[in-house]
Amino acid sequence: MKALLTSLFVLTVLLAYNLQAQVLINTVSPVANEKINTQFCFNNTKLMAGNSVSDRYLVYYNSDTIFLNVHQSGIWIRKTAYTGNNINSATLTFHNDTIWLCWKEGVISAQIKAIFSNDTGNTWTSIPPVSSIGKVAAPSIYASSNGKIHFVWHIESSTDTTVFHRVFHNGTFLTSAYPLSNLTGQGQWPSVISIGDTVLCAWKEAPLPTKVWYRSSFTGGTSWNPISSLPTTTLLSTSKDPNLAYAYDSISNTHFVYLAFDGQNKIYFQRSTDFGNTWTVPDTISNLNKLSQFAHIECNNKGFVGIAYEQRPIGSSLFDDTKKDVGFTYSTNWGNVGTFSVDTLAYTHNGFGSVYPGFNKIDENNFYLAWLTKDTVNNKMKVFERLIHFNSATGINNYTLNANSNVYIFPNPFSDQATLHTDNPFRNATLLIYNIYGQAVKQINNISGQTITLRSDNLPSGLYFLQITQGNQVISLEKLVITD
Repeated sequence: MKALLTSLFVLTVLLAYNLQAQVLINTVSPVANEKINTQFCFNNTKLMAGNSVSDRYLVYYNSDTIFLNVHQSGIWIRKTAYTGNNINSATLTFHNDTIWLCWKEGVISAQIKAIFSNDTGNTWTSIPPVSSIGKVAAPSIYASSNGKIHFVWHIESSTDTTVFHRVFHNGTFLTSAYPLSNLTGQGQWPSVISIGDTVLCAWKEAPLPTKVWYRSSFTGGTSWNPISSLPTTTLLSTSKDPNLAYAYDSISNTHFVYLAFDGQNKIYFQRSTDFGNTWTVPDTISNLNKLSQFAHIECNNKGFVGIAYEQRPIGSSLFDDTKKDVGFTYSTNWGNVGTFSVDTLAYTHNGFGSVYPGFNKIDENNFYLAWLTKDTVNNKMKVFERLIHFNSATGINNYTLNANSNVYIFPNPFSDQATLHTDNPFRNATLLIYNIYGQAVKQINNISGQTITLRSDNLPSGLYFLQITQGNQVISLEKLVITD
């Protein structure tokens, strides 16, 4: 009974937390007109990154050049980042004003390479090659919050295909190439993300029936937990191109690992709350009246999960780009089963088709779709984007809060009473507590000093919002959880 009540309580919190969340979808905007052979990397990679909506970077390439398109002061400026031969799969990551690019160069005798820039792409510094020379493919790169740069790729031989990982920090590689996948299988198309020293990787393994495998490290990639004896699911006959995302819900103290991939011409979604030890059953989230592939997933720490993918009409050819379009679906409730919209943002179709859509997180509230359109009339490849804005406003009005309020509540959640403390003493402040419907359920007036005792009194368990005003200004807005 206690476990049931806990589950119901968490569900109540999640529903309340997302009560009035809104996803605002902006109009389509052009980014650039490029040569017809311009490409996006579509396998498990990031295409756009940056500090804000007004300060961000987009990467694309052709066979001999990698371009960085820089958005500053309201305009896009294209810069040449690298020139070479047989370039493929260029991707990027971003940390602390440093832009990192990673790509494959070569065909049979290929190599994974990387460079970085500290001045918005004006000059670039190379690092030693990421991989050895050989038949390598599908690089993915991710900058962790601690500045460590993680690389994954796969390397092929005549007998097997293996996924490798390597980490770079402070001017040197901390590890040699480490094999992550089953050495007797065919590991391909890996995806990597990192949160501090927690590193998560997923990949496809062939031959048929293909599976998605997952592995984690809690030491920054210097050592890895044993590979699971089972893939994330055994229910599908085909699956490929897994893409990972991570979120943390501070209300329920839950770590979410999200996994999206395609298989059987559908997009599937799985979720783990124990860093990949167990996974939910794959949830089909794409339009069943379309054929879909190439999932890209992003999320925030407020319950939003978005997935972009390429789709085309049933009966159309995989190689007919003119029929393809951008598919997009999202959940505002932490990816719970049944909470994804269906085909929310499809039909950007303009007569030339829309291919290789990437979904890119800029900050906690702003995300961008980016895709290519092949204009065969003018012999150009057009680059487009679309802003997806997540608004997590609750029933309480939005305020510009005093950034120096520094209000702490402990314990939170609480059952009988909690203590509220502030670094800056209150002077005749007013405290209001609202329920999830925006109704004021408790008020304390004429508060002065640095400490307040909050009592639950007869308030039912659940999520509340605490607002403190002083001198006609809202100085704090906090979440409050009352338990039985």
